[in-house]
Amino acid sequence: MRNICAKCAYILVLQFVLITTALANTLTLGEQGEVFAETDRYRVRFKEGMLVHFHNKLTQETYTLPPPQGHSNKGRSGIAMQHEEGDNGKPQAINKAWDIETQRLSPLSVEIAYHYDFILDKTVRFRISIDADTGDLIIQQHGISENVVWITWVCRYLNSQQVDVILPANCGKIIDASTEFSERHFRYPERWEAQLAILQGGDGGFFVRSTDTTFRFKSVYYIRSGEHFGLSFQTDNPAPFRGKNEITSVEWRLNAYRGDWQVPAEIYRNWMETTFQPKQPPAWVKDLELIIYAPYQPLDLSILPLLAEHVNPSTTLLYVIGWYDPNQGLEPDYPPDSEWGDFLEAAHGYGFRVMPRITFHGCSPYSPLYPEFEKYQLRHPTSGHRLGYALNDPTYDYPTAYINPASKAFRKYVVEQMKTLYETYPIDALHLDINTSVVNDANGLIDGLTAAEGNVLLHQELAAAMPGIVLGGENVHEVTFFNTNLAQRWSYTNKQPHPISSFLFSSWTIPYGFHVPNPDWEPERYQQFQEAYIVWDVLPTIRIRAPGMLTNPNMVRTRDFLKSVQMGQSWEQTWNIDVGMDIVGDVNGDGVVNIQDLVIVANAFGKAEPDLNGDGVVNIQDLVIVANAFE
Repeated sequence: MRNICAKCAYILVLQFVLITTALANTLTLGEQGEVFAETDRYRVRFKEGMLVHFHNKLTQETYTLPPPQGHSNKGRSGIAMQHEEGDNGKPQAINKAWDIETQRLSPLSVEIAYHYDFILDKTVRFRISIDADTGDLIIQQHGISENVVWITWVCRYLNSQQVDVILPANCGKIIDASTEFSERHFRYPERWEAQLAILQGGDGGFFVRSTDTTFRFKSVYYIRSGEHFGLSFQTDNPAPFRGKNEITSVEWRLNAYRGDWQVPAEIYRNWMETTFQPKQPPAWVKDLELIIYAPYQPLDLSILPLLAEHVNPSTTLLYVIGWYDPNQGLEPDYPPDSEWGDFLEAAHGYGFRVMPRITFHGCSPYSPLYPEFEKYQLRHPTSGHRLGYALNDPTYDYPTAYINPASKAFRKYVVEQMKTLYETYPIDALHLDINTSVVNDANGLIDGLTAAEGNVLLHQELAAAMPGIVLGGENVHEVTFFNTNLAQRWSYTNKQPHPISSFLFSSWTIPYGFHVPNPDWEPERYQQFQEAYIVWDVLPTIRIRAPGMLTNPNMVRTRDFLKSVQMGQSWEQTWNIDVGMDIVGDVNGDGVVNIQDLVIVANAFGKAEPDLNGDGVVNIQDLVIVANAFE
């Protein structure tokens, strides 16, 4: 009897252990398609196809609130249809489900089918699974309808007072309760630069990511109302939409974490590196201290010796826009200016690196080549209108039509032109303007490729035709980062910058300034750039368009900027100087750091000022700052 009782007790203990282990990953189906998911990291509830509750078991934080009283579901969910083509074509969400059916596919996978119409077959199948290896909650949808544009799922009732949204969007952005806008749409890849959204609470948070490697068009949509906000995650069908009667979303993964935003960001960055194998920047790019927007036409060689006096040429890159003569040829032809060869040779003689600019996939409508490439011009996915720059502006002399780089003929022509340029003029880098323009082209596939696939190929083919070239671009995102080592960063549209994008991309693609206003000529506009660039750790960038800018005694901030770089000060210190801050270490304000500043700091030990490192007291650390800044 004792043995039997012992055996029964053992079985009960074993069952308890097995049940406890199983409870670490559980999926439960409730009424009307409710789903409860639990792992050792989180508890989640879905209702009507929406995530409405998220609890982080690692930090004991709950990031959602009960729905407000009288709330009706106006969020985007399910599938969308395009009822008409052309200018009137608009996606329309379908929200009301007529019938719901559920099924369990496996112990850790369930599916809920939402039928939206009792006459026509409009259905969204919403599959929720738990990855037993990672604990990730996996969401994937399949939709059936007429002319499907996109499919989406939603996180609802998130607490706007306690949860911030951190997105690699618009160069890196944080959205919190103080954010001015209440609604915003970020499209991948142009604005939402990587397939990651981080929801940061007090001691941790949760994150949503996609591991799609085909560059499917997708987006994240933010909407806030009072203390609640929601996020929608959308997957698009490839355009054109007419005749596409089903869609399968990318696979979305959720998980919880403890700590700050860098925890999930590092997980995603490691995945990016493994998946895309980005090109490492050469040593000279890593050593860069400064990028100068050199003069437009005419090229003026007299600026080079003046620049060499104010900067370290070996660690300075000259970005040259006016190196070719549009009067002799139009994009995608770039006939060099008559002074270009001499300018390049002289710049290299001083030790500068030089980067001319071309338009990545541009073709002038006035070019004799345009009739050949016109059929490949990118078109808006819904309206179908042709895309380009200043196409309808009669006052602009040099409009640009955007050609889909999926066109083999177009890529071949551009690559041949750049190969000839490189073999004739040994440039160090090539700036590819609008290279982050990746459009869901209403033309459909070109030569069997999407615009994103063509974008990747054009980068790779340019690099192969110009061995050793460094490619730079206008902005950066997941389609371009693994083939570019330099990228301009926009700033004027982002009022709440965050370092997330720099964290993800800067190991391979170093950010620099985008047409930065000169700090002496436009100090207020410059400050708007400067504030974001400090957050993003952007390489110091300045415009020096004419020799007089270096000899004019009134260009004080310009000279201070260059002097800061020469002194080896940090990028943050350099950006700060140009909004009127003193040179770090220049205690007496005479424009130079010397023994006089050292004496002032030494005599002020124990006092509150001059406190250079912000710790509230003058001490040996402040003395070291002055000593390190000596000329």
